[in-house]
Amino acid sequence: MSDYLGRVKLFLILAFFVLAAAAIAYDRLWLAPGRDCEAAHNWWDPKLRICGRTVWIPDLTHRRAPSSAQKPWDMLPQKVR
Repeated sequence: MSDYLGRVKLFLILAFFVLAAAAIAYDRLWLAPGRDCEAAHNWWDPKLRICGRTVWIPDLTHRRAPSSAQKPWDMLPQKVR
């Protein structure tokens, strides 16, 4: 009987460590990139798992910006930048 309980105890301890390692791996490999991207104030696309950044149209097209326009990152509060 004690041999059976020893095996069950070993199995439960092993299962605990495997599940804990899986939870840590899920957090580091799947959730952390999204958190890091959003912490940098970029856009995270969970479907494609891509971190996108703000692109201002005049920078992209090399056209002159309207005089009243501000870049989006200039409108952010100072604490956020």
